[in-house]
Amino acid sequence: MKLLSIITRVGLLGLALVLITTITSDLMWESEAAGSPTTQDLAASLLIDWSFALVIIGALLALAMVGAAYLARDERMENLLYEFGGEEE
Repeated sequence: MKLLSIITRVGLLGLALVLITTITSDLMWESEAAGSPTTQDLAASLLIDWSFALVIIGALLALAMVGAAYLARDERMENLLYEFGGEEE
């Protein structure tokens, strides 16, 4: 079992080295890709083409945050009494 663990670690290290050398090779970064997008293209796409979807996703995330805050702050008297072991006065 220990031998299998060592072989796995050496294999993962080798894979990481191959990936790092491939990504950092000069051939990949010699010239810019034709028609590569810019950050302004991304902003225009999000705010013009996908504006309705962005608003819907924002509303869903806001509802999830409000729900999580409501669930995390449950301070009803019976829960507080149960948690602290006290009795109602």
